[in-house]
Amino acid sequence: MKHEVFGFDAYSPAEIAERVQKVCVIKAHMPLLTMWMLAILAGAFIGLGALFFTLVASDHSLGFASSRVLGGVCFSLGLILVVVAGAELFTGNNLLVMAWAEGCLTTRD
Repeated sequence: MKHEVFGFDAYSPAEIAERVQKVCVIKAHMPLLTMWMLAILAGAFIGLGALFFTLVASDHSLGFASSRVLGGVCFSLGLILVVVAGAELFTGNNLLVMAWAEGCLTTRD
């Protein structure tokens, strides 16, 4: 019987790499329309976060430091929406290189 020390979601680096490769193969074979719509959705979420940042940062009743901190929190809302909704942000798709380097994907995929 294997005794888990860290819990359910703690993986070793090798297990993390294997899981990322599996996800990359699934992403590479996703239909183009689905990928396109998820990319548009991610852009909208990031734009929403940027809009909230601009609204908070342009409020002159707050101090400089507090407006920057609150602006950062508001912008991170866009990133949280991307993660929760499962949208396809370009920076997340850069991990496809891992699956390509291991030979799970070809350049044409």
